[in-house]
Amino acid sequence: MPASETLRVRVYNVRFGDAILISVPDKVRRGKIETRHILIDVGNVLSGTGGGDEVFGPVIENVLEVLDGKPLDLYVMTHEHMDHVQGLFYAATKLGLDLEVQEAWLTASAAGDYYETHEDAKKKRSLALDTFDAMERFLAAAPEPADPVVLNMLFNNNPRNTTECVDHLRKVAGEDHTVYVYRGCGVDGSHLFREEGTSIELWAPEEDTSVYYGRFRPMALGLDPVQEGGTEGAKPALTTPLPPPGVDAGAFYDLVASRSRGIGDNLLSIDAAANNSSVVFCLEWRGWRLLFPGDAEHRSWKQMNKVGALKPVHFLKVGHHGSANGTPPPELLDKILPEEPEDGRPRFAAVSTCTGSYSGVPHKDTMELLASRCTLRSVEDLPEGEPYMDFHFPPKP
Repeated sequence: MPASETLRVRVYNVRFGDAILISVPDKVRRGKIETRHILIDVGNVLSGTGGGDEVFGPVIENVLEVLDGKPLDLYVMTHEHMDHVQGLFYAATKLGLDLEVQEAWLTASAAGDYYETHEDAKKKRSLALDTFDAMERFLAAAPEPADPVVLNMLFNNNPRNTTECVDHLRKVAGEDHTVYVYRGCGVDGSHLFREEGTSIELWAPEEDTSVYYGRFRPMALGLDPVQEGGTEGAKPALTTPLPPPGVDAGAFYDLVASRSRGIGDNLLSIDAAANNSSVVFCLEWRGWRLLFPGDAEHRSWKQMNKVGALKPVHFLKVGHHGSANGTPPPELLDKILPEEPEDGRPRFAAVSTCTGSYSGVPHKDTMELLASRCTLRSVEDLPEGEPYMDFHFPPKP
């Protein structure tokens, strides 16, 4: 069977990050096949074993080789985390490797004017940034260095780190060919394809991303009030708060310690809000259904279920690098990967991850659950030096 008649999903090993190239045969006139190429993300966490810029050159070189002089049909940036956005910027500015892109989809909240037109999201985003800044100053002043996992999360969620990368991605296809997408925005049944029955359906995010923000825990971080003003160049200092008159000292310091521990919970909440803004799309081609959910977490999966988007698929890009909260809870997983396939076709799942980058990721029980329902493959299982793994979907299984 000619290779051009087989859909291929190529998952690159970028360690703890995502880079995926989908090559879709599209039947145009008189039975001629033209292959459409969709690139999703390209990035990793930048530090520790899960990071490293050296992986991006081979990825972009391979993408250019596959394109063979033609432009990329569609680039999709799922959300604004460094492990998803920095690869194309690095390749262009450091390696001189540029992709010609016909169309780009970026998550809705990446639009330059998004927070001016969505007041509720702006308020919650503002609170998240204030909370992030307070945590960052506290950890800079703390006498002991922060856990590497916490530092990874801080770097990954720091909007100052993603600014240049996202600005670059806004320009890869030009302003007139860049769409900030959300469920229902009008690109369903994508014009990318001419073949009847081939389409892309957007399942997420919601247009108003305020639905993805949770509550933040109160924190009493003990930052010197002078430093709270953020004097430029000044190192933050810690103070020891005193219990108010008449308040038991032991109970007061227990409360302060508890609120300081709120850093972890609040950082996870900020991280989850960005993950839940992920572009989630389902590609349908000749009876196959392939799902690419970015790093959508439970809050987004529940919202997708609420609007009736979930349906059985044959391929799942495992969300959030194999974390427990990146895969739908069991009652929703049943809707996309039921225990028995409805049509008898084989099913697959792919996870791009790097053990040790984040505590408990990939999550053992989650991986076992997915493996019980489909063929699960991880980039960690690739032979040394193998840069990617491929999944093939023939026109007739």
